[in-house]
Amino acid sequence: MRCSGELYPLVMNDDFHYIAAIAEYGSISQAARAMHISQPGLSQRLKRLEAQLGTTLFDRTSIPLKPTESGKIYIKYAQRFLAAEESMRREVFSVADRRRERLRIGVSAARANALLAQPIVSFYESHKGCTVELFEMSTFDHMHKLFLDAEINFAVLTPIAPDPNAYTMEVLCHERLQVIASREFRVPALSQAVGNKAFLRQLEGVPFVLPACGQYFDPLISRIIDSSNAHLDIVVRGCSAELALGLVRNGLGVSVVPSTWILGMQDLLSYELSDITSGNVLRYIRRSDHVASSEEVLFLSILRSWLKEIGAA
Repeated sequence: MRCSGELYPLVMNDDFHYIAAIAEYGSISQAARAMHISQPGLSQRLKRLEAQLGTTLFDRTSIPLKPTESGKIYIKYAQRFLAAEESMRREVFSVADRRRERLRIGVSAARANALLAQPIVSFYESHKGCTVELFEMSTFDHMHKLFLDAEINFAVLTPIAPDPNAYTMEVLCHERLQVIASREFRVPALSQAVGNKAFLRQLEGVPFVLPACGQYFDPLISRIIDSSNAHLDIVVRGCSAELALGLVRNGLGVSVVPSTWILGMQDLLSYELSDITSGNVLRYIRRSDHVASSEEVLFLSILRSWLKEIGAA
C-alpha cells in the first residue's frame, strides 16, 4: 500500500490538467495541441501516470477515447482539484492585487437583455464593490465546459436540465411563447383577442419576423406553424433577438418570441400564443460542489424579487 508521501507527487503536478484535457477532447493528439505539448510527450505522461497508479485510465480501443472506471474516478477528482485551484488563484490574486470581487454568470444573449438589466442595476446599487461578468452560452455542452473551467459561478438557462447529481437547480420562472407587436402597429385580429391570447391564424397577411429562438423553441415553433395551417408572411427569418425586437418596435409586423426575451418591457404589446399550451422553465444552475458566495446569494435574491414583482415568477 502506498503511503501519503508517495502519492504526493501524483497530485502536485500537471497531470490533472492533461488527463482532464484528454477526457474533454477524447483524443491524445487533440488534447496535446490544446495543451501545447507534443503528442508523444503527452502519451508518455499518461503511460507513466497509469504505471504509478497501477491501472489504465482510458480505453485505447474506443474512438473517441473513453475513460475506464478508474479513469472516471480520477477525472472526477481532477476536475474538483482544478476548480479548487482556480478558485484559490482568483482569491489570492484578488487579495494581492486588491481587485474587485467578480460575479460570473452564464446566460444566453437573448435573455440577458431583458432578464438581467434591472437586477444588475439593483445589485450595483447595493453592492458597488463587485463586477458582474456575463458569459454567453446556449447549449448544455457549452455550459458544462464553462463550469469545468471555473469560468462561471452559476448559469441562468432554459431549457437545459442537467444531471441533478452534479448540479443544483432552481426554477426561477415559467417561459411561454408570446406574440409581440408595436403599440403603434395595428393588427385588427389582435385587437379582438380574448383573454390576451392569440392564434397564429390571426396573423395571416401580417408581416411576420421569425427569429432564431434556440435549440428548444426553434423546432417547437416550426411544428406549431405547420400544424396551425396558418399562411404567414415571413419577411425575416433566423435573425437575432435584438434585431427581431428592433424590427417589431419599428413597425415591421409581429413576431413570436419566448416570454423571457421581453420581461419588464412596456413598449410592446404581447399575447400568449394559444396554439400551444406547454411551455418551459428558466433555471438557476450551479455545480453541486460549489458554495454560493455572498454576492451570488444577493444577486439571486434580487433576481427572484424582480421576477416576482413583474409577475413572471
